[in-house]
Amino acid sequence: MLITTDQITAASFPELFQQIVTDKQSAGIVAIQNNPDDLLERAKTYGTQYANASWGWGSNIWHRSEASTSVVSSEEELTNNHRTLMLRALEHMLTRPMIQVDANLGSPGSPAEMHCRLYCDPQYPDIAHRWKQICFPADPAQAPDAVLYFIPQYLENPPMPDAPGRLLHVIRFPNHNYTICIGTSYQGEVKKAFLSHWIRHCYLRGGTGEHAALREFTVKTPSGAEKRIVMGVWGLTGSGKSTHGMYVFNDSIYALYQEQFGIDLAEICYDNAIKNDDVIGWFEDQAVGSEQGSWTKTEGVDEHQAGIYEAAMSPEALHENTEWDENGFVSFDVKLFQCFGVLNRNARSVLKLEDTGAFDGSVDSTAPPNMAVFISPGYFTDYAWLKINDPDFAAKVLADGRTVGHPAQSREGVGETKYSSRYCLPFTMGVDNAAHVHRFRDFLYKRLAAGDPIDVYQINTTGKVGAAYEWHEMQLNGERYQMPVALFEERDGRRKPVGGADPAIEETELFLIQAARGAVQWQPHPIWRERVLVPAFVPGISPERLAEFDPFSYHSHEEIERLLRAQIILGKHYNDIQCAGLAREIYTAMDF
Repeated sequence: MLITTDQITAASFPELFQQIVTDKQSAGIVAIQNNPDDLLERAKTYGTQYANASWGWGSNIWHRSEASTSVVSSEEELTNNHRTLMLRALEHMLTRPMIQVDANLGSPGSPAEMHCRLYCDPQYPDIAHRWKQICFPADPAQAPDAVLYFIPQYLENPPMPDAPGRLLHVIRFPNHNYTICIGTSYQGEVKKAFLSHWIRHCYLRGGTGEHAALREFTVKTPSGAEKRIVMGVWGLTGSGKSTHGMYVFNDSIYALYQEQFGIDLAEICYDNAIKNDDVIGWFEDQAVGSEQGSWTKTEGVDEHQAGIYEAAMSPEALHENTEWDENGFVSFDVKLFQCFGVLNRNARSVLKLEDTGAFDGSVDSTAPPNMAVFISPGYFTDYAWLKINDPDFAAKVLADGRTVGHPAQSREGVGETKYSSRYCLPFTMGVDNAAHVHRFRDFLYKRLAAGDPIDVYQINTTGKVGAAYEWHEMQLNGERYQMPVALFEERDGRRKPVGGADPAIEETELFLIQAARGAVQWQPHPIWRERVLVPAFVPGISPERLAEFDPFSYHSHEEIERLLRAQIILGKHYNDIQCAGLAREIYTAMDF
């Protein structure tokens, strides 16, 4: 039969694919390579083997295709551009068999368990193999909850329906439970495609799906009591989410903290357990992991990030866009590979959680979550660390998703301020951001009323305190505003903000532990008062260093007010676009 665009609808595409499969099989032609066990052997023919026996591959695109992704929630939203790409996918799959891989997101019995099925072009077995290693086993005989049709080849992709200068790569159908991806061999598109469906799945199961890491540890409070911490760490790609979500303490790290801060960390923080590093389900009484492995950004990682480093150096790690050193061993130094004339800043590795040295065998929390950490890097008004007392204010921080651009997100806008609601904008579909934010806020209020609050913190990892800026005019909805714009300089081939101070990873980790223990002394924010608290004393951090992390050390009270008003205007502008329907008390929570 001749397939035409007139036949293609959101509902008919899977049926047309299945008809192709049936027709092939009736003719004695192999249509599906069902969960083959030799994917790695096939992929070795075009992979790189490092001196430690691990394997790696290169992708044709080295970042997400967020700007080339279209979400189609109903038949009415389907355009001829969509139908053209869908037709090209069907035509391509007609000419060759497709690898089928089945796997689950969510551990067996988890409230958010979801069966996923990948159909991958057979020329790219490495992608199918690597994705399967991250997920839980699934029964191929069972019907999937979500499907991805993945074709890395360029198929004369049509333009985006609303942006003719950009090619369409990804179409997501949240209410039809499938995604089509064409023209990119970046593994993140497979992973994020299924996680996008899983985020919606978590909401439908009574929780929220969050772009966050999950970690547990036990602290000893100043009174000597033990407290188990279940910590979620939110952040957009490249912001430090995996850095803090997969932080591991070993003897050398304990020695480092003793040397740098005079703190015997082993006495006050122990039984560290990594649960998940990317997307989690946040429920009222439990946080659950999505994956049994990790696909983590590794450039610049060294022994001080012990968990990621040890797992990434394992011979069982599977690498993407990852360098080697002069002896052929895996290297994370960022000095060999380049992309569009600049050094690559998105090396990735598939890791086994057990190789981190801090995995207890479960990706789900052992207790209700009691600590939420938002990584909202900024340059002007941000402290290094804050505690947020008001649930509506915390929900506003989540709704804003304020961050800075990273090469893993896109080649454009690196280092610049951006808003990505819930740090999850490109992966939220089917259920709007406001619904997720409202549910998260409701969880905070319920726990507060029960006398067992979830402590919420905002940290400035990958940002700066007191960076240099200029005021520029910006037009928003026909109105003109003055907005601060950070100044940048090129250093070591990277775009860096001018001036200011930024906390080291170890300093932020020390703060998080001391805050979890209840050892930090707080004072009201100079403008937001008791709704937001700033650290007045952190054991192990000198007063002089703490002053460097205070924006009021760099600017007058009046200038901080002006900067914050500009931030509030911009935040509401993006709320209107990305988080429409936000409750008024959340929308105005930052007003003063």
